[in-house]
Amino acid sequence: MKARDVRTIAAWIAAVGSAVLILWLLMIPPVLGLADSGDFARVMVGAGIAPLDPNESYDGRYFGFSHQYYGYGDYMLGGYFSTHVLLVAIAGWLGRIVSLDHFDMRVLGCCYAALYIWAIVLLIRSSPKVANRKATLAVSAALAACLVFVFGDIGYIVYFQSFFGEPYALIATLLTVGAALVLLASDRPSGAMLAIFICAALALATSKIQNAPLGFAFALLAWRMLKLREDRTWRKQAWTGVIVLVVCSALMIVVAPDRLKHTNLYQSIFFGVLKSSPDVASDMEELGIPDKYAGLAGTNYFQKNTVIPQSDPVLHREVLEKLSHKDIAMYYLRHPSRFIQKLEVAASNGVYIRPLYLGNYDQSAQKPRGAVSHAYSAWSQWKVKKMPHTLGIFLMFYAFYYLALAWIWLHTASRRLRLGLETMAIIGIAGAFAVFVAIIGDGEADMGKHLFMFNVCFDMMVVSIVVSMTYFVTKFMFREGRKA
Repeated sequence: MKARDVRTIAAWIAAVGSAVLILWLLMIPPVLGLADSGDFARVMVGAGIAPLDPNESYDGRYFGFSHQYYGYGDYMLGGYFSTHVLLVAIAGWLGRIVSLDHFDMRVLGCCYAALYIWAIVLLIRSSPKVANRKATLAVSAALAACLVFVFGDIGYIVYFQSFFGEPYALIATLLTVGAALVLLASDRPSGAMLAIFICAALALATSKIQNAPLGFAFALLAWRMLKLREDRTWRKQAWTGVIVLVVCSALMIVVAPDRLKHTNLYQSIFFGVLKSSPDVASDMEELGIPDKYAGLAGTNYFQKNTVIPQSDPVLHREVLEKLSHKDIAMYYLRHPSRFIQKLEVAASNGVYIRPLYLGNYDQSAQKPRGAVSHAYSAWSQWKVKKMPHTLGIFLMFYAFYYLALAWIWLHTASRRLRLGLETMAIIGIAGAFAVFVAIIGDGEADMGKHLFMFNVCFDMMVVSIVVSMTYFVTKFMFREGRKA
């Protein structure tokens, strides 16, 4: 009888452990989630979900408390384009089966938990094999432990019980990499797994406008997968995936509502370029902004009592409809020292997985407004309190990571291993891209939250390094053991 693959055993142990962890942390009272920062409505209206109490006070609804229960409402187009809305709508349909009176946020949490567990099973099942069964178990166990320790951290999973797009992007990233590695580990990759890879990459690209360009990177990876099989069916499936990713990513960028573009552009200009500017007047002149708007320098789009209201039609006509994010990018190209300054700000904010200004508890838990849970938060706490987070440290980490990938890529003739390395290279690129988009697309506004994808990618890079080191150590030890 053929022995069971030890990677499968490790995968299912990790799956059960993750399920118990999520149940314990999030779903057993007091139920945890994330408070609304004002972003929930654009997702809820499209998914048929509404506040349980439409007359709830501002302090009760926003920032201080999460909500376990919501009501149901009509399905309306809110001008927000994201496949994330579809997942929330599906959770809403399941919620109606559980209760027609209210929507329990734990239903959405269960949806995310199921997808998360599926993703880590795919990742562990495709971990590197070593000739010795015990060595293979050591590598897969190291990967399982890292995934549960890092991505099972409350900083990540507390997002599951919220309407933020961040958990959707997290799960999509894990599934994309997991499906890609399964394809590369298979002697004959299946069309079904290729479809999962394409769908997960598409979900990531359409999770929010900022992630849309990532679809092009994964389309390139799908194109590189064309030679994994030589038959015509496979080539047709791969080309279909490439086209779907390119077209949908482009559409995501094109259909972005002007209102959203103007909000982000305001942040990029007044809370980005002009914030902490050593010469506001000169910068405004270079960008072609009239002097009368100098008083807006350093303000964000949602700030009240500004000298000129952000909704002022003249402001929109003279500034927000005249400039674009391309102008912001060109400004930073002409002033690299200013861009480095913004990168330093990003580095100082790049270790916060979750926004600590948002409460985790429902009011029924009788916790203080804004109370945050730190249960099972060793990784996120270490990053904030112990890990050096300077631009220099991150640059050195990236340099080491890509030098290691390049060295292995050049010293292997395996097409599959090279594609695996390219997959992890794209993850690093996605992390760097998240930083650039945050700066150019939204200035310094809520930078900690906007760098969520950087955290996801950085943590995946860390996990890959740990697992790679475990692989090479166990391989060396097994080789030495055989010689002895």
